[in-house]
Amino acid sequence: MYLLYSVLILAMIFFFVLPITDARTARMKLSVMGSLGVLLAASVVVPRLMH
Repeated sequence: MYLLYSVLILAMIFFFVLPITDARTARMKLSVMGSLGVLLAASVVVPRLMH
């Protein structure tokens, strides 16, 4: 499970350090960061709800 967390965090860091060149890149960066954040939160919360 920690492997999943580390991959998600590394993906978020990768998209966080990408340079913003135009508005389209900013929207893409924001949407990817948001979706990865939701995925990380869900991967933390859902296994705890299963018990």
